[in-house]
Amino acid sequence: MLVKIKYSLALMLTFLAFASGAKEYSKVTGDSYIQFSGVQNKKTAFTGHFKEFMVTTNFDASNISNTQIYVEINLDSVESGSSKRDSMLKKENWFDVENTPRSYFKSDTVEAISDNIYQVSGELKIKGISNRYSFKIKIRELVDLLRLEGKLTINRLDFDLGLGSWKNPDWVRHEVEVEFDVALKP
Repeated sequence: MLVKIKYSLALMLTFLAFASGAKEYSKVTGDSYIQFSGVQNKKTAFTGHFKEFMVTTNFDASNISNTQIYVEINLDSVESGSSKRDSMLKKENWFDVENTPRSYFKSDTVEAISDNIYQVSGELKIKGISNRYSFKIKIRELVDLLRLEGKLTINRLDFDLGLGSWKNPDWVRHEVEVEFDVALKP
């Protein structure tokens, strides 16, 4: 079922890209990251990232209203610099990778704000829970490369991340910053 959904989405994005005259771009491994940072025990900052993710867009600066961005993250690929924390993040109280192994973001609007700066709005889905977000990103067109950079802050409780005693912000602050720098090729 998931393969059919991925295939349908890829086909739809390809159609949109060709219909609008835009190129379709997809993730370049090695030169891209999606990371998160938070505060544990009121004072200890920590950072983690995902080793496996996919990003696709049909970006066209001349027709920005048709641009869509799709992100899929393998939550089981989380790394935070602590094997104990990584193991905890994969369990039911956090990402619950056994039942919900992937997270998704799909834009529904991309609007130009200024040179290379865009407002992206769409739906973020983690653990089967969807919430809308709007945030600024920088998109730079280079020779055969498209670079997307940005950050947003989420409240982890909006996605049931950190259940049980972990709900207490003294353990892990509710606000988590997500930062990304993704290099895409046609």
